[in-house]
Amino acid sequence: MEIRSVFYIIGMLISTLGCTMAVPGIIDLIAKNSDWSVFVSTGLIIFFLGITLSLAFKNKNLQIGTKETFLLTFLAWIFLCGISALPFYLSSVNLSYTDAFFEATSGLTTAGSTVLVDIEDATSGTLIWRSILQWLGGIGIIVMAVAALPLLHISGLQIFFSEQTERPDKIKERVKNIASSIILVYLFLTITWTIMLNIAGMSLFDSICHAMTTIATGGFSTKNGSIGHFQNIYIEIIIIFGMILASLPFILYIKKISNNKISILQDQQVRLFLILILVSITIIALWLNITKDLPLITAIRLSSFNAISIMTGTGYSTVDFTLWGSFTTSFLFILMFIGGCTGSTTGGLKIFRILIIGKIIFQQIKKIIRPHQVIKITYSKASIDERTTLSILALSFLFLISTFIITALLCMTGLDTTTALSAAATALAVVGPGLTTEIGPTGNFSSLSDQAKWILAISMIIGRIEFFALMVLLLPSFWKR
Repeated sequence: MEIRSVFYIIGMLISTLGCTMAVPGIIDLIAKNSDWSVFVSTGLIIFFLGITLSLAFKNKNLQIGTKETFLLTFLAWIFLCGISALPFYLSSVNLSYTDAFFEATSGLTTAGSTVLVDIEDATSGTLIWRSILQWLGGIGIIVMAVAALPLLHISGLQIFFSEQTERPDKIKERVKNIASSIILVYLFLTITWTIMLNIAGMSLFDSICHAMTTIATGGFSTKNGSIGHFQNIYIEIIIIFGMILASLPFILYIKKISNNKISILQDQQVRLFLILILVSITIIALWLNITKDLPLITAIRLSSFNAISIMTGTGYSTVDFTLWGSFTTSFLFILMFIGGCTGSTTGGLKIFRILIIGKIIFQQIKKIIRPHQVIKITYSKASIDERTTLSILALSFLFLISTFIITALLCMTGLDTTTALSAAATALAVVGPGLTTEIGPTGNFSSLSDQAKWILAISMIIGRIEFFALMVLLLPSFWKR
């Protein structure tokens, strides 16, 4: 394994993170907030630390193969989360390092859970830093999905490169070009949503912050009441469309740009994703209309925003949906597990995997009826091999079993079962708010013990690296030549 290449790239990532700290530093300086010195000094130290690390491990023959990709993916999340926590720890928000690490991890993984009790008391620099972390995390998640997960055959992304499944070595040749194109699309969407939110009534600062966290499906807001603070239907509609677009496969956007004849709606998981959204909105709206006596239009408005926010893992809210009753709480809990499409910034199991699991179930039913018939599982005219289907089933099992294990660990820290289960699910699915009053849309995670916060922070990272990327590193055979 080329360890030098791994740490060389990590050094570059660290120095880049240090450079981005200049942005909140400048904003705090303009606003005459004393925290500007924290961001600037910390950024300079981290920048030189990253450069030093890169120079120390500089290698003329930079090689990043399969093993290096997995190690880089895991270490990058750990290092970057730990370093990006420093401004929270040193600034006037006065967080302990545990809380700072939790906040930073929630940002980079785009989970959106927070320990800040009064968000509006934080400086402008701190608020923009939270948004920047989610924005950078969103890019990292998509690029990781394109570069690393196809090697494990658990994402299904290799199918999107052509109508027929390509060889892994050919996929790797195209990753660099695809990643740069994705970043451009990501940047374009962010700028577009900033402009639209500003026109709709947000201040320029709030527009920038919310555009970044919307396209990243992160959910960090600059207000205690999240999007509900603005009480603006136009802002809600703009963010709804932003969450949906950010939940679709970014590779399909690249294909659409290169070939205008291709329709994004032709993709099976996109259609299923949109159908599930419409069904969810309808069910919750009818429930609110019947049980809470809300006007149907109001019920549709509330259910549309909050159901999409939970399903996409964004975590914004307009109301306290934990007060809607046990049925909606259970329904939103299921949506939390589903997530968005593969190749997007969302968390959860992903629509692609759920679709393939459904096809596997129907395949087994057909085999019972006709045991000798050969039935292939296909997706977009491409055949899904057995290795991919087994990986998807294994990952789905790991997702569920990890939820129960983390729930048990959280219960050991003193949380009740319902809160622990909700917290475990929202961390692994990187959604943000839980589904109980304590950690729900009107609450936060500040009251949890330090042990619980570390468990949840690590859970967010595990959920983001898709379980297998970590488990591969734990195998002794991985480290052998």
